[in-house]
Amino acid sequence: MTIDLPAAVADDWRRLGTQTEKRRLSLMTITAETTVFEHRPTADALERLRASGSIPARSLFLIELQLNPSLSTMGLSPSDALGMAAPKARTGFVETIEDDGIIVGDERTSEHIDRPDGTVGHLTVFEADYPVDTDSAADDDGDADAATIDAEAHIAIWPATDTYVMAGGLVPLEAPDEPATLEAALDVDPARDREAIVDLFRGLDLEATDED
Repeated sequence: MTIDLPAAVADDWRRLGTQTEKRRLSLMTITAETTVFEHRPTADALERLRASGSIPARSLFLIELQLNPSLSTMGLSPSDALGMAAPKARTGFVETIEDDGIIVGDERTSEHIDRPDGTVGHLTVFEADYPVDTDSAADDDGDADAATIDAEAHIAIWPATDTYVMAGGLVPLEAPDEPATLEAALDVDPARDREAIVDLFRGLDLEATDED
């Protein structure tokens, strides 16, 4: 991954893992390399919340897209094709986090957003139910519904020189009722977490992928 976290959030977040997926879209192959970052101050609480998942309830994402053939060889620019790319990008992101067991709900926000450099992208915020590990999450017969907490999933996409850059985050909106020690350690603060996502969006270097 050639995209790094901007300085505004780098100190409080650390790289957790990267996964690569390939998707076919008409005549184009899209390779998406998704890097997940966890929140350092609450990493232990996040692990206790759900030991089986690979995506923490509080997390940031950087997604590098490689398009083959490139847009330029097809006579398109990333800016001009943003309206076509954004829905496909949202779908891919939703599938990625749903594969991790996170339940994605309705769209809460869908709008264009501007960066300080003038680049116009598109942001979508989804309602989400994040599964948690609790002693009462399942009965012996395994038929009980899994316990969840309310969350938000943010994903944005911007045009770069001949591709797109995506970034986002997952924000916990509540903590489990028990144990109280976990609730305190998780330190639920949606306003702070949303601000971290905004800092990520504003500070990204959209041209980093040109090195590839």
